[in-house]
Amino acid sequence: MVTTGDSWMIHRGGRRIGIGQRISRGWKITKLGIAVVWSDPELLVYTFLSALFSLVAIGAAISGSVGLDAIAPNPECVDDECGSALVFAHMAIWFAFYLLVSVITVFWNAAIVASAYERLSSGTNPSFSYGIGQAMKCLPQILVWGLIAGTVGLFIQILEGLSHSDDSPVPLRVMAGLASFILGIAWWIVTFFMIPMIVLERAGVIDSMGRSTDLFKRTWGEDVTSHIGTGLLMILCIFVLIALTVPLMYLGDFGVILGIVVLAVGLLFTVLFFSTVEAVNRASLFYYAKTGQAPPMAAKVGIRF
Repeated sequence: MVTTGDSWMIHRGGRRIGIGQRISRGWKITKLGIAVVWSDPELLVYTFLSALFSLVAIGAAISGSVGLDAIAPNPECVDDECGSALVFAHMAIWFAFYLLVSVITVFWNAAIVASAYERLSSGTNPSFSYGIGQAMKCLPQILVWGLIAGTVGLFIQILEGLSHSDDSPVPLRVMAGLASFILGIAWWIVTFFMIPMIVLERAGVIDSMGRSTDLFKRTWGEDVTSHIGTGLLMILCIFVLIALTVPLMYLGDFGVILGIVVLAVGLLFTVLFFSTVEAVNRASLFYYAKTGQAPPMAAKVGIRF
């Protein structure tokens, strides 16, 4: 009987894949992601809407927090019962909106993955509504996963914040830092293919976590390389952008304004572009992990594994 893992190894010619090959394929996955986003800039709109709705949610949280202070009987009392209740209410508001931002992010990433996967696997150019429609079909799983991912992510951030707190004893800071590092990496590995599993295979959250881990084990080198490669390219582009705009700021008041505008727009586009590339890479890696082959779209842009 041929298992899923055996089948995948057969696709790879039955040979163990070396680290050099994994790095090479991971870099090719990144180049493929850039090519896809460059040829289909419509994908950037998904990322832009994700950021926009997240900012709206954050704005609503700020408004709710300010409004709570306005209606509080005595917002300055922080040591008695009313002060404790007020602090708890603020925490509840921010926690709720933090989870909302997590759900928003998962939803739009699912839309990107669905749209990108269709292009990668079939070569067609799906409409903008296609990705949204596919994400809507698995909205219950997206809601559940968004809440889980947001809660765990917040816990990891709390540990990281504790590790940098001057008010905490050194042993506690060391333990918190180590725990946040280990938990962060473990969570990243376990959930790497969660969104593709949910939106492309309509899998449940629990089932997706187990299968996501299995797929990651097959393509760990490519996964890590593409992730690091995309991040390094984004940082490089930001440095180039800064190098190009700083001289403008020495051209007087107009140069300062122009430099700030160019830098702001450039940073926005750079972050949007490479965030979208990262999501497209996830779709490419999912196809590769499932089949052991490059997505058909790769050959069309001259990329071969």
